[in-house]
Amino acid sequence: MLNQLFVLLAAAILTLAAAIWALRAYRNGGGKNARASALFAGVVGLVAFGTYLALGRPDLPDAPYAARLADIKSREASTYTGEEWIAYLGDAAKAAPDDPIPHFMLGQVYYANRRPEEAARAFDAALRRAPTFAPALMGLGRALTAIQGMVSPEAIAAFQQAAALDDADPTPWLYQAMAAMEAGDGAAAQRLWGEAYRRMSEDDPRREMALRMSQTAGEE
Repeated sequence: MLNQLFVLLAAAILTLAAAIWALRAYRNGGGKNARASALFAGVVGLVAFGTYLALGRPDLPDAPYAARLADIKSREASTYTGEEWIAYLGDAAKAAPDDPIPHFMLGQVYYANRRPEEAARAFDAALRRAPTFAPALMGLGRALTAIQGMVSPEAIAAFQQAAALDDADPTPWLYQAMAAMEAGDGAAAQRLWGEAYRRMSEDDPRREMALRMSQTAGEE
């Protein structure tokens, strides 16, 4: 059984890879996912350049909210700070109260900037509007894992639902495999790593690790 520190480190690596993979899935989805793809591309760019993580949580300029929001919207999304993304997406959520996408994207921003409690609330808000939105279930599972320091039963339930909704995505199986490792169930871990590996394309950066763990996770 691997210790909890290793599991959390692996989760961080998998989250980075999952962000790249989710962007590809959104782009390939077309149609109803086109707007989500554009928003997600902006968030991934924010994370990739490390702007917000490097600068912390800068406040918005000291000006009336409407003026600040207008200034944000007048600029390229790639220039937004984390707080500006939150303001922009919060406004989008108010403008389309039944749309899960702004809440989902808020969750992505909060999670990327190490605010898992707020991320969990945002993902939950997205799921109240779209209970079968698999990316939001994945986000909720990751946020709960970050909050609780382990792949908890609540997080496992979210990952299992996501897996049922998107059988091609290996990521829910990876988290379930880590949960089995945390529980000391080597046989289940090997099976779950294998399920993840089976769903991975040849260029998936997680593939080598999944294969290795599917062969060795049950060893003492």
